[in-house]
Amino acid sequence: MDKMQMGKNSPMPLLADLVAMYVITGLLLIALAALLGKADMPDSAVSIGIIVTYIISCFAGGFLIGKKKKTKKYLWGLCMGACYFAVLFLGNLAVNRGLDGHIAHMLTTAALCTLSGMAGGMVS
Repeated sequence: MDKMQMGKNSPMPLLADLVAMYVITGLLLIALAALLGKADMPDSAVSIGIIVTYIISCFAGGFLIGKKKKTKKYLWGLCMGACYFAVLFLGNLAVNRGLDGHIAHMLTTAALCTLSGMAGGMVS
């Protein structure tokens, strides 16, 4: 197989964008924590901040992969959002040692991640 075909099938762009998504998530969560330290925010504001963090991170990941792949950008964005959620889900399973019973919350998070990733891919 020549180098051009190997490069097209390489998972490296996906992994690099996934790492970038989690770096963005980390930065946004640090900013949210700083806001919490400065202002007395209610729990609902914290939940909204976390949801906005998911949306921005997945949108950015979909946008990045869409710029790299050039075709079927919305599918690549959806894939990035799904991969982001999969890592979140596996981390949740590891930390909680099983499902914690919030199925509706997990499904909502999965929808937010995949749809915002797809939107990022569409915009790219």
